[in-house]
Amino acid sequence: MSPVSVGESATSLQLLQAWRSGDDRARDQLFQLFYPDLVQVAASLLRRESSVSLASGDLVHESVLRLIRLRQIEWEDRSHFMAMAARFMRRALIDHVRAKQSDKRGHVKVELTTRFAGHRPLDLQNLDNALVRLSAIDPVMADIVEMRYFGGMTTEDVAQVLHVSEPTVKRRWNTARVWLREALDNPA
Repeated sequence: MSPVSVGESATSLQLLQAWRSGDDRARDQLFQLFYPDLVQVAASLLRRESSVSLASGDLVHESVLRLIRLRQIEWEDRSHFMAMAARFMRRALIDHVRAKQSDKRGHVKVELTTRFAGHRPLDLQNLDNALVRLSAIDPVMADIVEMRYFGGMTTEDVAQVLHVSEPTVKRRWNTARVWLREALDNPA
């Protein structure tokens, strides 16, 4: 994500608060302000997925539609918003794969693969299942994986969203990666 100036940060927070209060113009301005970063996150996510037929804009628009339904959320800041957007992009990608797999007309199994920290290619549904299991054990670690891996967020951004130190995020990120490698090597 691109660096944010103090003025832009204040503006985005004001827009987030105005949107929560019901101002649809603030919502539209907010999405216009964040659109380049949302496209960057979507492009980064899709770059790893050669078999997906979605465009970055499609993934952004799907996540925006899901975000709009969250009108009453207590937005903390830009990083919190981007973390939620990354989460919804991941879910939209998973939903897209599931829809393709359930399509009876073509009888074609769609493989959505990705790479996790230099690991061999893996099925995104297996990763999603592992993240669900990790979330049951440690929801914060699962959030860190979503923000870092799917959202492309920096350690600093994740620390800000979670209200913890950067070293804590780094430690938990490393632990989560080890746990996920083990979970992916030995799926339940």
